[in-house]
Amino acid sequence: MSKAETNPAEESIKHSIRKNGFPEKIVRLPFKPVYDACKNHGSSLTDVLDKLQDEQIFGKIVGNHVEFRSREKIDLKVPDEKPLDEFSWVKGAANMKGFQNAAKDAMGKMTSEQMAEARKMIEDMSDQEKMDILKMFTQRFDSGK
Repeated sequence: MSKAETNPAEESIKHSIRKNGFPEKIVRLPFKPVYDACKNHGSSLTDVLDKLQDEQIFGKIVGNHVEFRSREKIDLKVPDEKPLDEFSWVKGAANMKGFQNAAKDAMGKMTSEQMAEARKMIEDMSDQEKMDILKMFTQRFDSGK
């Protein structure tokens, strides 16, 4: 895709993360607005994250945020402000059974407020949005094999 064909959602994400200190900083954007921007511009979040990765912008879903790191920040340890096990639930998610078990484990660590927020977000999604998210997760995790 040439610069002229760049997706508006992709440009919006790049603008937002640069405004917040990227690439010097790791920038977290709320998941729902990022997902909605991609959807509104006819793209899947997975496709947008893949295109950004081609530009050395690495996006990862962390809780209800999408975290963006530069190549220089990708190999660094997670700062102490977040528990290191925040990413650990992903390890067993390489297949559907592993994904289900990992999701159950992660949900077991959520507060009741976080569970209610997640439930409401999922209930408000269409069946297609739910399928798109499942597809995105499985593609992301399978690529780490």
